[in-house]
Amino acid sequence: MNQHHIQVTVSANNFKNNISHIRDRVTPSQVCVVMKANAYGHGLKALAPTAVAAGADYIGICTNPEATIIRELGLDVKLLRLRMALPEELQESIQSLNIEEQIGTIEAALYLSQAGVRRGKNIPVHINIDTGMGRSGFFCNQIEELKKVCSLPGIDIVGVMTHFASADGKDLAFTHRQIEDFYKARQILQNYVDYHVLNHTHNSAATVRISNENNRLVRVGAACYGVRTSQDFENHPELKPVMSVKTRIAQVRIVPKGKTIGYGSLFTTQRDSVIASLPVGFGEGYPRSLFNKGIVLIKGHRCPVIGRVSLNITTVDITDIPEPVQWGDEVVLVGTQGKEEITFEELADKFASVHTEINLMAGFMNQVNYV
Repeated sequence: MNQHHIQVTVSANNFKNNISHIRDRVTPSQVCVVMKANAYGHGLKALAPTAVAAGADYIGICTNPEATIIRELGLDVKLLRLRMALPEELQESIQSLNIEEQIGTIEAALYLSQAGVRRGKNIPVHINIDTGMGRSGFFCNQIEELKKVCSLPGIDIVGVMTHFASADGKDLAFTHRQIEDFYKARQILQNYVDYHVLNHTHNSAATVRISNENNRLVRVGAACYGVRTSQDFENHPELKPVMSVKTRIAQVRIVPKGKTIGYGSLFTTQRDSVIASLPVGFGEGYPRSLFNKGIVLIKGHRCPVIGRVSLNITTVDITDIPEPVQWGDEVVLVGTQGKEEITFEELADKFASVHTEINLMAGFMNQVNYV
């Protein structure tokens, strides 16, 4: 059965072009295309072959099921786990998934070292240095621990990495301090880690905004999907959005002045109004937090969301649209219509979130159209 009430479209062509653009800009550095969380809701299984065709050297994942999808597709690409692994995950992945793991503690390093020795084949790892993100990794002053990791048998150190906390912010001073601290630690380790090991610090925002001349790998997520994690900077114009979300009008009503609309009666009409009801809500991935804040496009006009976003219905005020609006007309939740555009970043800003939250929810729809 077709899903008539919402249409999620993903442009594999835009995804491919975005990756190719990034690759051209950072060459000779390698590119890790981040595809964790089902490719940020865009569809890992559908888009992974496109990523490899566009030149991805690595695919960034978080879970073993994500890695399994890649391996079952038979793609010739390296996998990098972008978080700390649990012991059970390592027990499983070491056997067949060939994931390059990140390590940020002696405990994890010893576990992988012993596992590599037992199986008679070294496990590739990336040392994670915490320069300010504060979530995981060795601190820069844990030099003796880092040296110990470098001497362990059973592992191959193929990368040394850090992660930026605010590379998408207005002020890049903290990011530059992170870069400086990273390379100070890296300099100390130069006699313990092979020169050819991949240094990697840059995420999407840093790759767009800051030179990566000292990196041999960049880890790019949001930019590959044509979005930003902040409106404090501009993406390259060549980076195009990959996902759009549309619905249709389920009902049009004339609502008299003074009537309340939606759960909690959070909106009262200030005039006789034309109100359209849409057959989507937070059950379809449209954030509940957008009540009285959201914007949709109808007939090329920006129309405000009014009242509470419910599980499967959202109401919008279409009083100011000069053209006739009818049952079944197209509504753009994210994307372009006429000369107007609504981006994931714009919506996310309205409820103090990031594009990924909406991407992920939209990606859970039963049907996604790939073009």
